[in-house]
Amino acid sequence: MKKEYFEKVQTIDSTIQTAYDCLAGEAGDARNWELYLYLYHPNAQMIRYEKDFVDGEERPQYMSPYDFVSSIGKYMETMKKTGFYEREIHKIKKVYGPITHVWSTCESFESKEDMDNNNPYVRNVHSFQLAHYQDRWWIINLYWYRETEEFPIPKEFLGE
Repeated sequence: MKKEYFEKVQTIDSTIQTAYDCLAGEAGDARNWELYLYLYHPNAQMIRYEKDFVDGEERPQYMSPYDFVSSIGKYMETMKKTGFYEREIHKIKKVYGPITHVWSTCESFESKEDMDNNNPYVRNVHSFQLAHYQDRWWIINLYWYRETEEFPIPKEFLGE
């Protein structure tokens, strides 16, 4: 794989930041999906906790990173009317040997201008599980939930 990709997975923080950076762009901008997929272990899962489109019930919805890129990722590039940017605002990192769990609180924006003006449209908590082997960090799972009135983000996840 490309040397510059390998450099992006040498630390936990750079691996997670690269995941955020790969998703960033204005409506119609191409993303680097090759790099994005490189961050994930081949058996990784991405799990969003949201309302199901079919019955409206909230529940975990599983997909592989490849499924994410071919559906949500392509939507972001071709059909979404706004951009998408995320900025991490706080992180709780727990490392035990070669395994790591990171709670990453972030804000989402519809444009670079909104991000510059600190005008997020939503905040999320991402749960990253990572493993270190083959001289690099791999995202093993990514599980996330957006902030709601019923479930505001706890102060500890905001660094307060």
